[in-house]
Amino acid sequence: MVNKMSTRREIEIIACHWPYTSEHHEKSPPARPSNYPTFRPLQRLLTFTGKDKEASSFSLTMASQYLLARSSTLQAQTPVSPAGAQAAQIPLQTFHLPVFPPEAFTSNLSALILTSDINLSEYTSLLTQPFSIPSLPPTITNLTLELFSLGYPPGFLTALGTKLPNLKIVTLYSQLFAGTTPATREDALGFVRGQGGLIEVHLLDVFAPSGFFTDLTAAFSPSLRFLEINYTYRHSDPGFLGALRASEIVEGLVGVMGLVGLTLSLSAPDVSLDDEDDGEGREVGVKVIGGSDARDLVGKVILGGDELVMIDVTMFELDITDVEMVLDGCEKIKILGVSVGLENGWEDVVNVLGKKERRVEVLEIVGVPGEGLVEKWKGKRKVGLSKEVLEGLRNNWKGLKSVKVSILRTNVEHWVKDGDTWERKG
Repeated sequence: MVNKMSTRREIEIIACHWPYTSEHHEKSPPARPSNYPTFRPLQRLLTFTGKDKEASSFSLTMASQYLLARSSTLQAQTPVSPAGAQAAQIPLQTFHLPVFPPEAFTSNLSALILTSDINLSEYTSLLTQPFSIPSLPPTITNLTLELFSLGYPPGFLTALGTKLPNLKIVTLYSQLFAGTTPATREDALGFVRGQGGLIEVHLLDVFAPSGFFTDLTAAFSPSLRFLEINYTYRHSDPGFLGALRASEIVEGLVGVMGLVGLTLSLSAPDVSLDDEDDGEGREVGVKVIGGSDARDLVGKVILGGDELVMIDVTMFELDITDVEMVLDGCEKIKILGVSVGLENGWEDVVNVLGKKERRVEVLEIVGVPGEGLVEKWKGKRKVGLSKEVLEGLRNNWKGLKSVKVSILRTNVEHWVKDGDTWERKG
């Protein structure tokens, strides 16, 4: 279901035969294998410092921001020697990881990125062949696995986790994490169960068989504080929303109580006019999930959301009463993202939200217009907010600094408060 290719063009495979030049060599070093680690002076993507560790990660919690920040940082950096590196990226054409040089074990290497560069015609056969994972620097706390479209050989993930016992952050991007067999499914769960210190997990375009997400959330360590599940919407797949296992994701929230940040979101596809390989056509925006899954979500969030400071549940359509219930039950929320049904326009939503005092500082509303409103807005160039509507939040949302609204992630508007005045930035 996940194609190895080009779901997100901002992530590029970085393969380097000559990742660094050592001044200690009188002659050029011997040729390195193509999957030799590329070492970079990369700061840890999400740095927790002191009492403000929760707030420090909010700016990168959203999937699109996270990927953009990571890829742009990697592309901007020149490879360095292992002794000075903080991150290593390895493009894999097989499941044999290269041996790290001794310098990597004495540096401050904190991030490891494994990127699949496996030929699809060879992928299936590689899943049944032996793999090898050498010793890895124990300082690695941040692991990213990306583009493993058919998963991993049975036992690979568990073995990898054993070599990385100190992980705090795991990001999985564009893959079948659980593979396609009972053995690979158990391997994926074993990997998660073995990481008792995980604080943060990002699941970006990760698809799985029925029942897996229920088991996955139950396997997370009680130390988990940030969970993100994000998908890029695919207009070309009529069964896309059904493939997201929304019921399992919602039910699984019972197993991850105590979260500080939660993201369940859908990103609009990146429609590029010069992208000849784009199979998504020119359709924009997203559709969201409603019905019983959305109602169940509200109950689960209220039940276990005492510590939530950031929540983005724009994957699901709520009504304005649902949003009020979430805010009443999770009083610490400072960053809020919701998809809300619109019957008459933005003013009704803002007026209801503004009735009570809230701590919210950053607000995103993805509007889901009803049929009547769609007809009303036909032909209109502006369907967003106004300064007058935003004034409805002035009295009770005193800390509010940023408001972003869209219609199913189209017609995006971003308003920022400058002093006492709201200014539109985009």
